[in-house]
Amino acid sequence: MSYGPCQFPTLGFVVERWARIETFVPENFWTLEMSIKLNADGSVTNNQNGNVYNNQQQSRAINLSWKRVRLYDRPTTTIIFDSCLEAREAVVTSLAGRPKNKWRPVPLATVELQKRASKYLRIGSEELMQKAEQLYNEGFISYPRTETERFRPEFNHHELIQSFQGVTGEFGDYASRLLTNNNFQNPRAGQNDDNAHPPITPAKAVDPSSIGDPIQRKIYSLIVKHYLACCSRDAMGRETELTLKIASEEFVAKGLMILERNWLEIYQPFERWSTGQGELPRVAVGSRMIPTSLTMKDGQTNPPQLISEVELISLMDRNGIGTDATIAQHITTILDRNYAEKDGNQRFSPTKLGIALVEGYNSMGYQLNKPDLRREMEAECTAVANGRKSKEAVLGPVLAKMLDCFKKANEEVAKLDRAVERHFSKLGSNNNQYVLVQANFSLCGVCNGMMVLKQKSGSGGGRGRNQGNASGSTKLLHCQTCSQSHIMPRYHTELFAAVKPGPQREPIICPICQYQVIKVENDGNSSHVCPKCFSDPPEEHGGDISSDFPCSKCTHPTCSLATGTRGGDVEVFPCPFCSSNGNTESVFLKRSSNGWRLSCSNGGRDRCQFVVWLPKAVRDISVDGESNATICQACSNPNKTVRKLKFVWKMGSVPPHYGQELTACVLCDNHLKEDMDIRIPSINSVQPRSRAGTSGRGGDRSSTYNSSAGRNGGRGNNGGRGGGPSTQGIQCFKCGGPHYASACTSNQSGNNNSGRGRGRGGSKRTFGNTNSGRGSGGIQCYNCGGPHYASACPNKR
Repeated sequence: MSYGPCQFPTLGFVVERWARIETFVPENFWTLEMSIKLNADGSVTNNQNGNVYNNQQQSRAINLSWKRVRLYDRPTTTIIFDSCLEAREAVVTSLAGRPKNKWRPVPLATVELQKRASKYLRIGSEELMQKAEQLYNEGFISYPRTETERFRPEFNHHELIQSFQGVTGEFGDYASRLLTNNNFQNPRAGQNDDNAHPPITPAKAVDPSSIGDPIQRKIYSLIVKHYLACCSRDAMGRETELTLKIASEEFVAKGLMILERNWLEIYQPFERWSTGQGELPRVAVGSRMIPTSLTMKDGQTNPPQLISEVELISLMDRNGIGTDATIAQHITTILDRNYAEKDGNQRFSPTKLGIALVEGYNSMGYQLNKPDLRREMEAECTAVANGRKSKEAVLGPVLAKMLDCFKKANEEVAKLDRAVERHFSKLGSNNNQYVLVQANFSLCGVCNGMMVLKQKSGSGGGRGRNQGNASGSTKLLHCQTCSQSHIMPRYHTELFAAVKPGPQREPIICPICQYQVIKVENDGNSSHVCPKCFSDPPEEHGGDISSDFPCSKCTHPTCSLATGTRGGDVEVFPCPFCSSNGNTESVFLKRSSNGWRLSCSNGGRDRCQFVVWLPKAVRDISVDGESNATICQACSNPNKTVRKLKFVWKMGSVPPHYGQELTACVLCDNHLKEDMDIRIPSINSVQPRSRAGTSGRGGDRSSTYNSSAGRNGGRGNNGGRGGGPSTQGIQCFKCGGPHYASACTSNQSGNNNSGRGRGRGGSKRTFGNTNSGRGSGGIQCYNCGGPHYASACPNKR
């Protein structure tokens, strides 16, 4: 769910029309209708046999409507009707005739094209813009994103119209007539001009049938018709209006006779000019006549229709919601997010989610579904663009108002929840949608009762069987006592309620929410999730509502299943291996059962081999992605940022001079790297990962770096135990020798027989490797000089 200053008022227009329909109360009304008969010469055809209401003479019938239109009171209407019946005769009080023109359209802009395509072609605004862009790229039309409704004086209309004379069919015939008998007229000028692009016009004359895509063909034809209509004369006609009076009531009839169709000829069948009853006969004013019929009818008011796309685009344009280039995208957004639906008649109705969102946000005080906030912002931006206001004078008040809205929404977010509850049933409570898979599945963290496992109907689940879910259908845990449900991971082979090893089979309980942990099996891989935390991630333990939250992401300090890292989503530094290949991957802090490590985010089929294993002596490692103080100034530059790690050591596991905590950069802090044996792999010191052949599993961390230390033990290429990885084909990038760069003799601080590394106290001591393994050789106490750490010295103070 989301809020946007453009998409939400767009949804608001849809919901507002729906609400008017839902709250509509029909009313009964009554009206009067009259008809008369006139001869062609305008003379009156009266009844000769005294039957007022069934005159059978062959003459023209004229229908007249009541000038009051309707009344909502039946007794009053009945009294008026009776008085008209008593009067019997009607008198002609006026017959007015006047010329009437139907103006040709103004040049075509984007918003008008969207409205006409929806109205005439039943093409949605988003699809229209996609197809129009394709027509533009293929050279058929001009640029389709424009607000301009007027042509520049230098635009050569005659040349463009002449090009259509060679097109067979209605376009060629009409273009020929347009350039003869003075039928051409310069197009009208509309109100809008963006001073960037001309109106939308055809760019070249082609037969529409030559365009393969049927949607593009329709759009091109509409644009050509509109342009030719712009260059035509207005349609001309004559309108007549006849008024009769009977008793105290007046009745009116209107008629139209079209004299010259002009632009209507090319715009058919889209544009019509309703003639009503045609031209009325010229009857003399003061003539008396007996109505052929006079009736009283009843009816009921009707609710408005659902909002159409034409109406929605007009409302958005009128209220400054979006631009000509973004209106279609905002409409698509509310459809894609399931806030509204569009039917085959291009009319919109809100979904339950859309209605709940509008109700929830409006209950917070601000009418966020109204266009007022966005309209004010657009007006202020226009004032800045026109030089009437400065940016500083506008930015402050606008940001203050938006911040106030944000704070209000955060404080009263529970109102949004209550609005959603009014329109949706609780998850899993509807037995028609979910079927039971297994009863008494796991413990609820609220009531400590047993929850049941359910699966969505039609998803392949069966009663009493914990079936696989490879297709990604929805499963959930439901507590009937609490009426609460929790979604499970979609893709899995099997689900289990997690228990501790041993005969007691004690349930594993999440220390955060007290729910029993669920074990998820998926094709041989297993993971753990807490039902509550998975769907409602705790932010204080690394949760993020935008993604799922298995136990592997949790940072809870006491839970053995919580292997997440604080700052695990923060880039420590760009991956040097991927950067050398032109890729832009990042190195993140990660944690597993093997310990803490820095590894590349490229985990695909050909995953990157960059891994830095961190000391076992740590109790916790974290990355702060918000503070600039954690940025290593020595390693960072304008093109990359390198962040320091914060180490929290286990008690008694490091020399005393390290302290309890240390924040350092693993790339440039040589004391840390030597003391804690942190090895940064070089680009040519890593063997490529092979997915074929007989190469067995490498030793502990030996696939990441090479040295003569004891870590290189592992399985050889043929499956047996070997002393380290093969050096065949390896070349040092420093000296060119057949060894890894980390073992090069040209290194200033290489391996030696007595240990390596210089302690922070300045004297020669080691906390790392010797050539015989991770032994204690070379350790020297700085208190007494003995072969032990200072923390274990018997002479310490």
